[in-house]
Amino acid sequence: MVIPNQWYAVLESRSLASKPVGIERLGEYLVAWRTDGGEAVVQRDRCSHKGARLSLGRVTDGCIECPYHGLRFDSSGACRLVPFMGRQFDIPSTWRVEAYPTREACGLVWVWYGDAEPADELPWFDAVPPGGGRTWQTQSIWPYHYTRLMDSNFDVYHFPFVHRSLNPGLGPVVVDQQVEDHGDHIDMRVTLGADSDGPANGLAEGRTGRRARKEFVLKVRMPNLLYLEMSPRFRLLAIMTPVDEERTWVFARYYADVPFGRLAAWIGGRFEYGLVQRQDRRILDTLPSGRLELDDYAYGTVDAGSRLWFEKRDRLRRAASPPAEAADGDG
Repeated sequence: MVIPNQWYAVLESRSLASKPVGIERLGEYLVAWRTDGGEAVVQRDRCSHKGARLSLGRVTDGCIECPYHGLRFDSSGACRLVPFMGRQFDIPSTWRVEAYPTREACGLVWVWYGDAEPADELPWFDAVPPGGGRTWQTQSIWPYHYTRLMDSNFDVYHFPFVHRSLNPGLGPVVVDQQVEDHGDHIDMRVTLGADSDGPANGLAEGRTGRRARKEFVLKVRMPNLLYLEMSPRFRLLAIMTPVDEERTWVFARYYADVPFGRLAAWIGGRFEYGLVQRQDRRILDTLPSGRLELDDYAYGTVDAGSRLWFEKRDRLRRAASPPAEAADGDG
């Protein structure tokens, strides 16, 4: 399900305080907690003794304590205390929980998912500030596989129909498209307008009698980060982290480069997340569930961005997995 050997954002830093936090991400139950020094730790949310959820325990003496029998595990996952055996007990090295390489940056907690040595660089965009300032952010669990959400963001030509009320008169024709492959990221510009011979597809004309044009600027960082310029001064960063085969954790941060930017980001973000994405979900709810593959739909030339993302995803999947596993369709 998940492309291995990648950094994935799994929760907001502000969600992690003194108590352990249990989350579902990457097909696993995970527990996140902070050491006495404030370092973020992410581990498998199962005690190695009898499988209790560590997220129901507490943090004490720099360890997370199991709520069932009080076993304590440090940030590396090693067991440091087994109360029912006494402090003199020589704890076997196999009594440990799996700990994920963890970093904290851009207001997010990231984990490295895979067996390879963690990459030095976290996935991000040079054009996007790391956080704070004129921003508003939110998070939620969406009931769709992350491949469907990635695909829907590349598909901007749904705007004249799904978001008709917000784009009156917008022409449905892809009149210009530029897709650039930059290795670990994709840059895309798409302009929607009208056919040169007049109105198309029965879409109502704008108030001036002429059909509007609109340019969309989208950047994608593999495997699951999106950056969308909604206007020159209003931008969206979105992260789609898999939860399981049916759900995705969606993190959205809105940037407003205007006076009173934080307030503007809050207003614009609430509008976009509450109305625009509600319109999207109305359609997504009707689509087949589960993972989306490139050959599931009749993709055309206007889907060049989405096709390129799927091709890159498949290359990452093959590079990180043995041939038999890659053929099974992880991610």
